[in-house]
Amino acid sequence: MSEPSGLAAPPARLVVVLFVISACALLAAGGLTAVALADDRPTPASTTAGRPSPTAVESGTRAAGLPLCLVGSWLVVEEVSMVKFYTDQPPLPMTSAGLTYEFRPDGTGTARPDGVVLHGTFRGNELRVVGRGTYDFTWSATDKAVTYIARTRSDVTWTFYDQRGELSTQPLEVDPGQNEVDDYTCQSTRFVESNASGYRSTMSRTNGFGVYG
Repeated sequence: MSEPSGLAAPPARLVVVLFVISACALLAAGGLTAVALADDRPTPASTTAGRPSPTAVESGTRAAGLPLCLVGSWLVVEEVSMVKFYTDQPPLPMTSAGLTYEFRPDGTGTARPDGVVLHGTFRGNELRVVGRGTYDFTWSATDKAVTYIARTRSDVTWTFYDQRGELSTQPLEVDPGQNEVDDYTCQSTRFVESNASGYRSTMSRTNGFGVYG
């Protein structure tokens, strides 16, 4: 997802997690295993006269085409972001960890950069960007690429620091036209995402939200 943008613009990405509910409705048990399977077969008809006809048990569904591996919750263990820190300088690489994502089976998600700190340097001086708050997004994916369609809600702010102290605090705005596409690989408990700008994030699955397929 998109990155903090210095004194010129706030980061658009610190952002991703994936959970799948199959047509049989896997129920969340937390952690890395699914422990309950909903029965989506129709309820047998009653043999007692006068009782109302039973209805079929509704089964859970996921949005068509969403890969099974992505749905769930993820913790960023290592991330490199290209951040537009100074308006008169090109984006700088900054590292961070601790951002969490929820990727839900209906194509919505939530990112939590609250308390996350990005670290970098410029001409020998330390730079920091500190996040606060959470934001919601919509997403879709193929087996090789994940698209962040829109940022639908945000109360996130980013505060920028260099050797002089605090420079500015900026909000991360809602973005209905985000449309960011990143390459990814996902193997059960590990999710790696990258794009051509230099962004790369390695995530580990957590038990914060749901199970996976």
